[in-house]
Amino acid sequence: MRILLIGPFGEGLLAESYARAFGQLGHEVIRFDSDQAYFEAAWYARNRWTRRLLRPVLWNRLNRRTVEVVRSRRPDLVWIGKGPYLHTETVHCLRSEEGLPVVNYYPDNPYCGVPLDPRKTSAQRRDLIPVLREYTRVYTWDKQLVKRLESDGVHAAYVPFAADATVYRPMRAERCTECRSAPHAVVFVGQHDAKRQRDLGMIRAHQVGLWGARWRRAARRFNGRHVIHAAPAFGSACALLYGAAEVSLNVVNDLNMPGHNMRTFEIPASGGVMVSTYTAEQAEFFPEGEAAWYYRHPADLDDIIGRLRRDKVLRERTRDAALRIAREHDYRQRAEAILADIAA
Repeated sequence: MRILLIGPFGEGLLAESYARAFGQLGHEVIRFDSDQAYFEAAWYARNRWTRRLLRPVLWNRLNRRTVEVVRSRRPDLVWIGKGPYLHTETVHCLRSEEGLPVVNYYPDNPYCGVPLDPRKTSAQRRDLIPVLREYTRVYTWDKQLVKRLESDGVHAAYVPFAADATVYRPMRAERCTECRSAPHAVVFVGQHDAKRQRDLGMIRAHQVGLWGARWRRAARRFNGRHVIHAAPAFGSACALLYGAAEVSLNVVNDLNMPGHNMRTFEIPASGGVMVSTYTAEQAEFFPEGEAAWYYRHPADLDDIIGRLRRDKVLRERTRDAALRIAREHDYRQRAEAILADIAA
């Protein structure tokens, strides 16, 4: 089967993980990097101000380029990772004129067209739901989102996130490459938002190593208690942090509640000990007190972290149980589920 995957590619990114998974299943994989094509669509696409101002022009060019790629490569299936630039007419053309199954894995909340935080950018479009109706199937990570999408006429199905075992695997860093010190005992990797700042601000007995966009704005509130790193961490760099830390935090964003996020699987797959916002769905995957630890209120974080840091046997037992479970949730299995669903 020839499968064309459209999306941004790179280590730890969803399109890359699915491309690798389809390849492992024996299918011919064709990659179309929509981010790269976007920046190559015009000379002004590299400037964020002109890019935003002229986004309709760039999107139109990228839609035409997408159709050209499909017609020239003649795939049997088109898999799209989010693809916010695609117009209703383009998806309809690929399905009706080209006669192809076109599926979308949507990793965000499609109903968040206006950011909850006005300082956070959004690439989503106002007509997103009509666009999603055109797909053969839209897969997403949240059961409640599936129900809402179906009620809005979208052919939706639930496929949870997973972990790419070639990227997220147990590794132990000898030191923090930026601080040039021993690995941080407690880590969090993820972009800043108000909820995460609030929750991590409640941790007073332990220092947290932080990686991710916009954490500098929280430096004054933390008053030096936590270490904010300027360098980003993606893919295997995250796995190194999780594997070396005594505790790896997962503050689930409000847009992912009450479900899970990618860290739900990536931390355990890396040999990390996960302390996360409690959700019933996460506890189904990684049982509480066995393969992960959860907090109901941020004020509980100090005590949970402290207990784990004092008890090495407990930490190692949690690591082992979580790793065994995580190995059952890789993207090869998710790719098999999608292909079986399409064939049904």
